[in-house]
Amino acid sequence: MKLTLQIKLLSTKEQAISLLNTLKESNSACNEISKTAWENKTFNQYQLHHKTYHLIKNAYNLSAQMVIRCISKVANSYKLDKKVQRIFKPLGAITYDTRILSYKRDSVSIWSVDGRLKIPFICHNQKYFPYIQGEADLIYKRKKFYLFQTVEVPEEDVKDVEEFIGIDFGIINLATTSDGKNFSGKQVDNAREKTTKFKKILQRKGTKSAKRHLKKLSGRERRFKKNTNHTISKQIVQIAKDTQRGIAIEDLKGFRVSVRKEQREQFGKWSFGELRGFIEYKAVLRGIPVITVNPKNTSRMCSQCGYISKSNRKSQSNFSCLKCGFTLNADLNAAKNIALRATVNLPIAVHADIITTPTPGTASYLL
Repeated sequence: MKLTLQIKLLSTKEQAISLLNTLKESNSACNEISKTAWENKTFNQYQLHHKTYHLIKNAYNLSAQMVIRCISKVANSYKLDKKVQRIFKPLGAITYDTRILSYKRDSVSIWSVDGRLKIPFICHNQKYFPYIQGEADLIYKRKKFYLFQTVEVPEEDVKDVEEFIGIDFGIINLATTSDGKNFSGKQVDNAREKTTKFKKILQRKGTKSAKRHLKKLSGRERRFKKNTNHTISKQIVQIAKDTQRGIAIEDLKGFRVSVRKEQREQFGKWSFGELRGFIEYKAVLRGIPVITVNPKNTSRMCSQCGYISKSNRKSQSNFSCLKCGFTLNADLNAAKNIALRATVNLPIAVHADIITTPTPGTASYLL
């Protein structure tokens, strides 16, 4: 499976200037290559190489391999469509390969317009370094430099399982397992309310300083959500691993979820798709099967007798069956139904025997 390592570079002031100049020089060359590609309607990388390589190599302070990387960047940018000339930002990301980037135990050797730079780095997942394969993107954000390095991590063989642990996503509890384990959304809700209140104050103010604070706040909120989703997904996968079960989740693609007006902000502001993606890719790495089931009536069906009613809830958090009188926490009841549909091929269920595999190379699977 392809994943992406985020590596923070601890550059000195002089090294940071060199990297900034490298970004500017490379993107300037990309704009020149893009201009030639657009004027000649030449978007094929091989043909573009022959038209621009020597011109760019003589005009810019770039190594031969960096020129090749710039040509590749331009050619790839036109793969989406060829209706508009591509223009690259001065500090846009540039790509490195093994000829101009290498890793040591505690530092990285990276090419720049001022020659090779040896820069210390921080990476919290160095266990994946033996699996480094392919290119890395040098990115400048929040006045810091990062390398987004592709790794090809081997997957464990998918194990045969007879039971599944059901996962219900919600608002009060972000996730509930069919074993009764709750991942509460209370802390998340408190943080959301605090952030929303502060955002409204800054938006009313409208000054340049307020806009800068809003930008920082947005990044902080995004990182908080991502970290929470990583924590929850890791624990769920570990539970499945320890109990030798698969994981069952609802297939919510194209499924419209109805929530009350006062819950719209809560529901709409959480990255449930990201949480699901994290569960999927972590499970695949550990050899745990993940299947999706039909979400229809999982919260309305009694996990005890199977009776379905439109009004089975005593309150927002409790479920009560109108037929057998069975009472249970609503999220737990739904999670048990999800697990049941994964195990038993009910008429209403989609009993998938295909393992859900995440799409590699996306931000969702950034480590």
